[in-house]
Amino acid sequence: MNENTYVLWLSHSLNNNNKKIYSILENTKSIQAVFDLPEYELRDVPGIKQKDIENLKNGKSLINQWLFENNKAEVRFVSIFDNEYPALLKEIYEPPVGIYVTGNLPDENDICVSIIGARRCSEYGAQTAYFLSKEAAAQGYTIVSGLARGIDSMSHNGAIAANGKTIAVLGFGHNICYPAENRGLMDKIRENGCIISEYPPDTKPVDYMFRQRNRIIAGLSKGIIVVEAARKSGTLSTVDFALDAGRTVMAVPSNITSKLGEGTNDLIKQGCPLISSVEDIVLELGKVEKEETYIKEEIADDYSYNLSPEEMKVFSCIGKEAVGIEYIKTKAGITLQEVQSILTMLEIEGLITKLPGERYIKAI
Repeated sequence: MNENTYVLWLSHSLNNNNKKIYSILENTKSIQAVFDLPEYELRDVPGIKQKDIENLKNGKSLINQWLFENNKAEVRFVSIFDNEYPALLKEIYEPPVGIYVTGNLPDENDICVSIIGARRCSEYGAQTAYFLSKEAAAQGYTIVSGLARGIDSMSHNGAIAANGKTIAVLGFGHNICYPAENRGLMDKIRENGCIISEYPPDTKPVDYMFRQRNRIIAGLSKGIIVVEAARKSGTLSTVDFALDAGRTVMAVPSNITSKLGEGTNDLIKQGCPLISSVEDIVLELGKVEKEETYIKEEIADDYSYNLSPEEMKVFSCIGKEAVGIEYIKTKAGITLQEVQSILTMLEIEGLITKLPGERYIKAI
């Protein structure tokens, strides 16, 4: 067994209880020594109860099953002792002792920026998250978010549209998708990005897990950008974690009459840098030494795709400003059923992005 496997056993057996895990590690010489520790010594570890000792003992017979489940889910377990474990994440208070990963974790040359906000967002918030993420990813930043509805989803989509790097941090296991409608987005991120969870693959979401996830979002990033959040938004817990970790917290201004953006406007009042363009991000976080492969070439004006005439009619109705399905149907002069079918195809091809309220914008 290697260190990752020892930590997997410890973490899984103690149900990801970081306080207990770190208490054991602080009272032993090595992770392997924990595995071989006799029961009477475990009883002397602060916070460890008889039930925990029994779970650790039973877990030894389940290690191969847990490894099999990881392989089946196509995830790997990376412990805090592994060189692959993100250096910035180690800096937060009680970092995960191990993470379940699909894809490539950021390396020391990557600059990660979290772009986050409310699930219930305005069209302005959704479009802003999308375009800001797209521009930042095109500049070489790695976009981190939480795969939730609203701002998070648009942030991931923006990075994907730029052919950039994006990391989704889950509040559940890799075999689960919440919300269910983000399954397609999750698959896209799995193909070209990175998905991280603190929890075993089949773990279903529970409310407290999302707050725990937020500390990982903050920990992975050099800075976080809040696009839209109300005063009592759960997004602001990520801000707290980021401030505790010494990260740069930035905010996009919202309409002063919008309740959905009161939290972000308050952050700006409190001194957080105002972000209105990718240049502002560069000013705060520094320039990325990017590879050219991060940038997706703009499509020529002649739209030399393999689109049918009907598909071209629909595609040409959609621009950089969001439009609704009724507008597209009227302008294209085809039936609603045909429009819906073509829109689905264009979205799958990555040519357009769907916004809240059945509205669409060009993704390229």
